[in-house]
Amino acid sequence: MEIMAFVTMGPMLKRAQAARYGIAAFNMIDYNSARSIIEGAADLQAPIIVQVSVKTIKHWGYKPIATWVRMMAEDVDVPVALHLDHCSDADVIRRCIDAGWSSVMFDGSSLPFAENKARSEEIYAMTEAAGVGLEAEIGAIGGVEDDKFVAEDSAILADYDECLAFVKNMPNLAVFAPAIGTAHGFYKGQPKIAYGLLEKITAAIPIPIALHGGTGLSQEQFDRCIAAGCAKVNISTMHKHRFIEGFIAVRTEKPKLEEPLPFITGQYEAMKKDVLDMIRAFGSAGKAAHAAGREG
Repeated sequence: MEIMAFVTMGPMLKRAQAARYGIAAFNMIDYNSARSIIEGAADLQAPIIVQVSVKTIKHWGYKPIATWVRMMAEDVDVPVALHLDHCSDADVIRRCIDAGWSSVMFDGSSLPFAENKARSEEIYAMTEAAGVGLEAEIGAIGGVEDDKFVAEDSAILADYDECLAFVKNMPNLAVFAPAIGTAHGFYKGQPKIAYGLLEKITAAIPIPIALHGGTGLSQEQFDRCIAAGCAKVNISTMHKHRFIEGFIAVRTEKPKLEEPLPFITGQYEAMKKDVLDMIRAFGSAGKAAHAAGREG
């Protein structure tokens, strides 16, 4: 299994951006969820990012999550990254790095620009020293992520000039997340994506872009964002709903069932179908070798 690797996400995202496909980044919930993500990617020979929220880490613990994902990555022949999602706490970031995360995110988007830039650069120095990839964010992405809420009508698009200044001292940033009009959670109306801003940013900044708020976007919207340089595509809300729906479907079909394993299987199958659908939608099926730098 030469392609198999537990990887930092920067290099594979650069390759994905250059070839214009998106790598799915799913927020795991538990061991069963992580298994559905990694095994779904293996089935389609796709690179994959397993993301973890701070809330999930606090529930399961740093070492158990890192152990689960690393162990599963060893059994597949696709590149797998373990990524800390939206985090503003440097101590949590450090603990993830120490526990074996391959990539982390510092989210200082709620801070004034100068402070976000300064703190992001401090975390960048930490991750560079540790050989870990960093994602950083600018602007305010609407919706709910962990315990952070930004009303969609209060979301702030990233400023182009600030984007240039923000990444200037972080040339090896694994992925950059400028707010372009998408939102976390389910959309209440049609998302107004600032494609022009996205295209302007990617033309000037040689860093892969993260598309946050992937749940609920149409295939056309995914295609256009990926074609414009979004190499990392986040899916969280949809995966959480499949986790619950898989359980409910088994209970509805077999209301007297008392054996827990069929419920766990139902959850796994519902989540894995979602993983397969999104990988195909983002164009990364069959791209494991390419993302790993072993072809083309």
